[in-house]
Amino acid sequence: MKILQICSKPTYPETDGYTLAVNHITKSLLSQNHILKVITISTQKHSVGYMSNKYRKNTDFEHVFIDTTIRIIPAFLNLFSNESYNIIRFIDKRFLDKLFELLKNNEYDIIIFEGLFVSSYIDFVIKNSNSKVLLRAHNVESEIWKGIASQTKNIFKRWYINHLQKKLYRYEKSIISKFDGIITISEKNMEWMKEQNAKAITTIPFCIDTDFDIKKDISKTETLFHIGSMDWQPNINGINWFINKVWPIVYEKNNRIKLHLAGKNLPDSLQRMDKKNIIIEVEVENANNFMRSFNLMIVPLWSGSGIRIKILEAMSLGKTIISTSIGASGIICENNKNILIADHPEKFASIILKFIKNKNECQRIGENAKLNIKENYNLDKINVELSSFLDKIYQS
Repeated sequence: MKILQICSKPTYPETDGYTLAVNHITKSLLSQNHILKVITISTQKHSVGYMSNKYRKNTDFEHVFIDTTIRIIPAFLNLFSNESYNIIRFIDKRFLDKLFELLKNNEYDIIIFEGLFVSSYIDFVIKNSNSKVLLRAHNVESEIWKGIASQTKNIFKRWYINHLQKKLYRYEKSIISKFDGIITISEKNMEWMKEQNAKAITTIPFCIDTDFDIKKDISKTETLFHIGSMDWQPNINGINWFINKVWPIVYEKNNRIKLHLAGKNLPDSLQRMDKKNIIIEVEVENANNFMRSFNLMIVPLWSGSGIRIKILEAMSLGKTIISTSIGASGIICENNKNILIADHPEKFASIILKFIKNKNECQRIGENAKLNIKENYNLDKINVELSSFLDKIYQS
């Protein structure tokens, strides 16, 4: 099949969940010998990074710059509009022109919209092509914003975020039925999409490569770590909660434990933070090597949707992960078997203090975690599921 993949930000470098998830589908499509075209929006925040000549050639990669900067006057005027400000910032005539050129000169069998923020182009695509259109729903975006609002203390800021969330929610509900099919990353998101009258829907989780040797234990003892994109508000809120609510309990009872924080675009407030035994790594060169260097991974999320790919990566490395219920949401896992779940500061701290020294228990959780990845996030299995769903949509 001839397939067009439309993305809301550049697909390289693979530094966050979105780019990893997009490339997971890209690589799967290429492995099945589909003819693929990738077009992305690039922004001042997300520019095009290094990619191999092979990737550029195989995907016929192109990007169009859009200035998505949040501006005070347009944001204020949007208060009196029914449109979602989260969405309209990604609409631009130059991108429409590029789409028109592609649709005029090519007949695509399927067009995949990678995420909600490019879904606003669906009416234009339907009008100018006969292609089947799919939405790859990385998250239920309005649920993320609902969680962010609940974690916001400033009353005026919370009101504004709630206002954005309600409009995003209405938009998200209205757009689902326009697609011929929906691909979600988690079963939980699939249930939400079903309620919005999706025509056809399936869940295709992110796959993880476990074909590498991790027998050598290079972990430093008595260490915690967190890694994630720190330009994503739920990660910032989660880390602030951990540092303010959990870390004082941990440090008081064991002042030898160290916390390593890493992630791109780490806020200045965290980089300047003066907390004992908290080491700021900022952006690391190799995420896998970073994760392998420490004992326990923390995922203190209080809002989110989809799945946390960093949890899956850490599981594949046999790491012990301590997460909130929301952080682990959407992932096939079982508390105290292949992951540890805690939703209260005291419980979170007590699990850290218990497992930081218990190598046997850490090994048990880690081995089960890696087995979980092999059983449920297998590349071959997921490739078959994707191919089957694309065939179903194309023939419908």
